[in-house]
Amino acid sequence: MPMIDTPDALQALVNRALKAPCVAVDTEFVWERTYYPCLGIVQVGLSEDDCHLIDAVALSDLSPLGALLSDRDTVKILHDAQQDLWILRRITDAVPCNIFDTRCAAGFAGLGSTLSLGNLLRTCLDIQLSKTETRTDWLQRPLSDEQLAYALDDIRFLPALRDHLLNAIHRLDREVWLKEELSRYDVGELYDDRVPEAQFARVKGTGRLSRRDMAIVRELAAWREREAQYVDRPRNRVLSDDVLVQVARRKPHSIRSLKRLRGVAEETVKKYGDVILGAVREGLLIEEQDCPHVSPPARPNPFEDARQDLAMAFLRGRCLSTGIDISMVASRAHVKALVSNGQSGNGNPLCSGWRHEFLGEDLLALLQGEHAIGIDRETHLPELLCEE
Repeated sequence: MPMIDTPDALQALVNRALKAPCVAVDTEFVWERTYYPCLGIVQVGLSEDDCHLIDAVALSDLSPLGALLSDRDTVKILHDAQQDLWILRRITDAVPCNIFDTRCAAGFAGLGSTLSLGNLLRTCLDIQLSKTETRTDWLQRPLSDEQLAYALDDIRFLPALRDHLLNAIHRLDREVWLKEELSRYDVGELYDDRVPEAQFARVKGTGRLSRRDMAIVRELAAWREREAQYVDRPRNRVLSDDVLVQVARRKPHSIRSLKRLRGVAEETVKKYGDVILGAVREGLLIEEQDCPHVSPPARPNPFEDARQDLAMAFLRGRCLSTGIDISMVASRAHVKALVSNGQSGNGNPLCSGWRHEFLGEDLLALLQGEHAIGIDRETHLPELLCEE
């Protein structure tokens, strides 16, 4: 089957897709040597027998896909949608709308929300996908018949999978919860790049750094992000986290002292030495109150730890008894924040929406020692703790 590789053919497919009630979408890309993923193929399926591959290498302008991506009347079905939507948003400049994520829906249907598409299709529809082409270079041309078939199979069965999951969610009366969760894909900010000045929070190995050290990390990480975008290389190819943290800790003041740091390559010093030293100087000049906050080492608190363990046990018990994937509901950090701050926790997902209805309200009542949830604390709380 030939790929769509002309503007007219792309527009014709988009026009047909806009008339369909739902459309399956996927992407194939390479993301090993560049800052942004290099898109190779976009798959679009109008039905099981009406699936198409768009050649993103041959077509320099994929913006017509934006009309489909942002259309409010056509459901776009994807599996593990956020990364694909981020890529499509970037190449079309269109905000996604009316998205159905089969991975997300599986979490409400009594299945795991971390299942791969292959495992989900096998579980729900008894369909076995071939995984022989998982390491394909999707930028090479021509692609083999086996590679093209593999790409088509990733969308071919998504409409049937959606129907299966919707039926299961309907039986469990969770359509409202699913709709709320899927609505987050309609928010454009979800796909925005992080501002460079916020990238320091993602640097690994900063656990023992001071606030002054972290100010230097912030300056270095922001510069690294901009440079990685400019040269289109992975950020760690510009400067690794290990070197970044070491520079922040040792604070070199000259090219000679920078060269003495372990792991700093001669090429790095030659190309970026002056910029790195400049970032160190900028970090040292920042007022103390403007340096990033560093949490002091937590003091042992057996009572608080026990409350957190109780809350986690309650979360696990509720999820096990209802078939909701625990990873859909809350992280341990969110539970810890609820235990510590209650409803005053800013932005805690357990304090609003379906998560509050499903768990947050009852968990707060439990932590406050109320009996509104119908739990005999003397009888059941030890059992919940045992589940931990």
